[in-house]
Amino acid sequence: MSAIRDLTRRQQPVFVPEPLPKKAPAKAEEAAPNRLLRDESRFESRSPAKAPVELNPTVPVKAPVPGKVDIEGIANIKDPVARNHAITQGYYELSNQMAGLLGKENANWATFGVWASKQAGVSIRQEDLPKAFMDQLKGDNKWLGALTNIGLGAINPLAPALTEALKIPIRDALNRVSDAIADGNQKLFRDIAPEFQRFTETFKGDTKYDAAKVEKYLEGFPPGKENLKAAFSDYAKAMFEQDPNKKAELMLSANDRVGVHEQSLIQGEVERALNAPLKETFAPIVKATLDAAGNALPFPANLAYKGAKAAGLVDKAVDSVVDSLTGQFRQFATEHMMKIGLPEGSLSLGDDVKPGAQGDFPEHLRTIESGELNKLLSQYDKTPNSLKGSSANDWSQFDQRMNYIVDLFRSRQGDPRLFDAP
Repeated sequence: MSAIRDLTRRQQPVFVPEPLPKKAPAKAEEAAPNRLLRDESRFESRSPAKAPVELNPTVPVKAPVPGKVDIEGIANIKDPVARNHAITQGYYELSNQMAGLLGKENANWATFGVWASKQAGVSIRQEDLPKAFMDQLKGDNKWLGALTNIGLGAINPLAPALTEALKIPIRDALNRVSDAIADGNQKLFRDIAPEFQRFTETFKGDTKYDAAKVEKYLEGFPPGKENLKAAFSDYAKAMFEQDPNKKAELMLSANDRVGVHEQSLIQGEVERALNAPLKETFAPIVKATLDAAGNALPFPANLAYKGAKAAGLVDKAVDSVVDSLTGQFRQFATEHMMKIGLPEGSLSLGDDVKPGAQGDFPEHLRTIESGELNKLLSQYDKTPNSLKGSSANDWSQFDQRMNYIVDLFRSRQGDPRLFDAP
C-alpha cells in the first residue's frame, strides 16, 4: 500500500509558467507625492468617496532591461500609493520568474508577497477608513455615556462638537498607521526583491544542479542575511528535485526562512503601526473641546460644569472617553490591518488559518519528513501539524506573527490560484 501511495503522490501534472503580462516599469522620478484618500472630505458622508486607484497607475518610466524588474526605481517612488502598486506588480513578475525555474506546483515567497502587498495597499490608501470610523463614533453612545455616568449629563449635547473636533487627530492617527505600513512595504521590497532577481538571473537556463555554482552564488549574501542565504539554498535544491514530497518541503523551508527574515526586518514598522500614541493624541482635543463648550453653556449649566471640573469629575470623564476612543480606534485599525486578501477571499489574522481548497495542508505537506524543516517549524509553530491555535492576538508580537505565517504558508503553498494576477 505504501508503494502505491508514494507512486500516486509523485504523479503530478507539469505546470508551464504563464508569460509575464506586459507593463511599463515604474521610474524613481514622478509627480509630487499624492496622498490619495486622506483629505478631510472622506470624514463626511455627504462627500462621495474617491474611486480606488487601479493596480497599474500611469507612472513615467524609463526603458527597461527586458525581463528585469526595476527594483531600485520602484523602491524610490515617492508617492506611497503608486509605489505600492508598483511593488505589488514587481512581486508578481518576480513570482512568475521564480516559477519559471521552480514550477507552479508550489508557491514561492514572492507569490505570497503579491497578496500581502496588495493588502498593504488597502491600508496605505485608507479606503473608507476615516469616514467609517467617524460614522461609528456618531452612532455609538457608549463613549459619550461616560459623561452621564459621572453626573455630567448637562454637557451631553456637546457630542457633535466632540465628533467634529476629533476629525483631525483621527485623521493624523490613521496617517501614521498607513505611513508605517507604506514604509514596511518599501523596506521589504528594497531588501528582499533583489535576492529573488539575482537568483533567477543566476540560474536561468540551468538544466541540472551545480553544487559549485550554488556555493559561489550563496557567497553573495552579506552578513545579517543568514536566513535568506539558507532560503535560497533550499530554492536551488528544489529546482531539480524530482520527488514531489521533498520538493514541497524544500519550498516550504525556503518560504518560512524568508518569512523569518521579513518579519524581523519590519518589526519596528509593525509596532509603529499598531501602537500609535492615541491617548496623547485624543486627550488634549477632548479636554479642550469640553472646556470651551462647557464654559459657554448658559446659566446654570455652566456653573454645574465648573463645579464638576473643580471636583475632578471632568478629568475623570475625559479619561473614560479617551480610553473608549483609543479602544475603538485600535480595534478598528487592527480589524482592518489584521487580514490578508487571497484569491479565495480574506483571512483574518486574529482567527485560526482556515483550511484551503486542499484541506488543512496540501497533499505533499500533510506530513513533514525533513528533519531540518521539522526543526525550523518547531521554533515557530505552537501547534504542530494543525491549524488550530494559529491565530494572533497581538500582531505586534513577532512570535505570534510567525506562528500564523508558517501555517498560512503550509496550508496555501499548493494552491495554484496564488499565481493569478492580483
